Amino acid sequence: ELKVATELLADGVSCNLESHIAKAIHPSLCPILILLSRLKPTPISCATDDPLDPFLLLPFIQKCATQSNYRVRVLASRALIGLVSNERLQHVVGDILDDLPCGGRKVSTHNSQSSSFNSIHGLLLQLFSLLDRNFRGLTDSNKKDQILGQLVEVLSKCSWLGCCKLCACPVVSTSYLRVLDQMLDVARTGKSKHTDVIRTLLLQLSSQSLNNVTSTHHAFHDPTQIEFQQQAVASYFSCVGIPKGHDETAEEDVRLQILDQSTSSMSETPCAVSLTELHKEIMSCLADPIYDVRITVLKRILQLVKSIRSGDSKNILHQWARASLHSVIMERLSVEEHPKCLYYSLRIIFSWNVECQFNNGEDCNTFLSIWDRLVLLNSTVSHAKTREIILCCMGMCMKQFAKLMRDGVLPEGLKTSELSTSSGSIHKGNNRLSAAIISTDLFVSLVKKQSAPSETVNSRRAAAEAIIASGLLEEANFVKARVSNTYIPSEQDNECHLEEKCLKASPGEFASLYACKILDLWFICIQLLEDEDVHLRQKLANDVQKIIGNGSGNKLCDDSTPLQVDRVIALSFEFITCLFGHWLKYVEYLLRMVLDTANTLDSDGDLVRQIFDKEIDNHHEEKLLICQISCSNIQKLVRSGHQLATSGRSEALLQNWRERFLHQLTSLTSGYLEKEGKTDWIGGIGNHKDVFASVYANLLGLYALTESSWLPEQAEDRHESYLREFSDLEGFIAPFLKNPLISNLYLLVKRSHKPEEDQGGGSAASENFDPYFLLR
Repeated sequence: ELKVATELLADGVSCNLESHIAKAIHPSLCPILILLSRLKPTPISCATDDPLDPFLLLPFIQKCATQSNYRVRVLASRALIGLVSNERLQHVVGDILDDLPCGGRKVSTHNSQSSSFNSIHGLLLQLFSLLDRNFRGLTDSNKKDQILGQLVEVLSKCSWLGCCKLCACPVVSTSYLRVLDQMLDVARTGKSKHTDVIRTLLLQLSSQSLNNVTSTHHAFHDPTQIEFQQQAVASYFSCVGIPKGHDETAEEDVRLQILDQSTSSMSETPCAVSLTELHKEIMSCLADPIYDVRITVLKRILQLVKSIRSGDSKNILHQWARASLHSVIMERLSVEEHPKCLYYSLRIIFSWNVECQFNNGEDCNTFLSIWDRLVLLNSTVSHAKTREIILCCMGMCMKQFAKLMRDGVLPEGLKTSELSTSSGSIHKGNNRLSAAIISTDLFVSLVKKQSAPSETVNSRRAAAEAIIASGLLEEANFVKARVSNTYIPSEQDNECHLEEKCLKASPGEFASLYACKILDLWFICIQLLEDEDVHLRQKLANDVQKIIGNGSGNKLCDDSTPLQVDRVIALSFEFITCLFGHWLKYVEYLLRMVLDTANTLDSDGDLVRQIFDKEIDNHHEEKLLICQISCSNIQKLVRSGHQLATSGRSEALLQNWRERFLHQLTSLTSGYLEKEGKTDWIGGIGNHKDVFASVYANLLGLYALTESSWLPEQAEDRHESYLREFSDLEGFIAPFLKNPLISNLYLLVKRSHKPEEDQGGGSAASENFDPYFLLR
């Protein structure tokens, strides 16, 4: 079939295109080439008389490889890989090199024996494929060096193919540079003696190409010229030592280039460029009007940032990065408009500052200006990946704002009493603090939005990464002693009100506002710890475990062994309860968490339909676990009421929340009694998973608040009204009590409200019941 498909192919000479225009490509040719490209090269050759030896197909493939049809040439070069064994590789490479035009320019545009650009391009494609796949499979280093020596000897004689001034075909020039680039890559990996010669030739050609194309840009759109410029940029940065990205070469080779200092220290080689020349070329490429050139250099700079982790500070690239990278990328960030270039610029900034100190002498105004740029980008960019990295960079900036807040608002020498009774406001010279707290508020809002269950997994991962990068979780240790029950921020504070409060706030009020934002992030983090994405949960749990271990002095845990995610969730509550257990606002946060769990059921929805509907929530079914942990902590704090005693404010707060839980429970049970009263549920309506979670959470909230030793002594009329409403609940909740968990918990709540009544058998049935059964 391959023989038939290749019989009518043209000879590849450009002028014969018209004479062969009627000879369409055989319909079997491309499928066969694609099929052959799936084969992998064998390390040993077959017997010479083996009729099934794939090497027998080589003449047909080589005929396809020099055709005038570009697609056929590309497919043929890929099909060649599986036909050439390791033993025959050197022979095949030699045959290909013999067909290349050596010496002067012998490319013909008429029918003759001279080479055409099509055939040269096909030969270069074959060399690239063999270098990329077959050559890497060779284990004999001497044979590798011999093949590289052959390649260098021949390709150096036809170097005009890689010069845009001498070669009229950009496609051929691009392929020539690509072959040299691949040779340099494999030579570095194998530590070949030909590395310097290859690098010198490639650096010379790529530098000439860059100098030529930067001065002359075509008025028309020429994709072949753009591809050549892109390859010239990639080759130049390969020569100066920036390794290829993971998407451009094999992962193991990248790891060798990054970790092996001997292969990455390119500054010590004779052909290395100077720091000034390197900076000039990078700036020129970043300012190039062609997007493909800019994106190529940005990808290479990102690889440079990753390679700096090896600690090779003598490398000229690392010297440039430490001196200029941050300022160069920030300058481009202010003018760059292409979404993908913005994305890579932001990734570079984020990756760089994860490893290096962000503040290299810049003042706070610099960080605020960077923040303003990020806020503007967030409001204008619609590209999903770019928005995700914008949030991560915002988290990076928040780490600097956290230092500012710690130094300006939370001075170590100032006592809590001085903070709470201070009448001085944050005025002159501290507008930056107001901007920092407003920025923190915006950051928390964006993180909350992107961590929502309805968002994509990449968006939720970005939210988790931004939280950790912000360093705000650790700030709980510093702000814990600066909050007091004298001032409790309102839940209705929006950005406008927050700005007004910041301008007039006392240090104690400012610390309380800041603590609220930190608690917001902690509870968002806890929500993400129950995410359905395994990678997100485990990575975030490890990061949170380290924060808890460092913050508690390794008393609660250490980071020596990763803990189960459920255990990290419980430790998170224990950690922040130890820090903020004396603050009424924290109790309110816990109560809000319970109320949200109890309020997840749609009272107007169809219960039967909800059973079979596809779940749209991307979180695990661990809401009840978090609800029980919250109520357990509430109960402990309420019982130790001396921590919360604040002139009757705590009694009023807890009574308000009792009423809210009771109102919600009454509304839920009475509403379903009217709507579903005639429906005969198997096991009772309380066995519906959504109904159970809502009813149980409401009852557990009441149980945690009423299991206290200090019920309100004031406002007796209000309390009596509350007890009457609780008595009315018995008529509505009866259909739900067929569920034993709801029944036992209701009996406990009822006994705590009316201890004087005899509960009879019901009381005995609930004696061994643990309301926090998930915490055992």
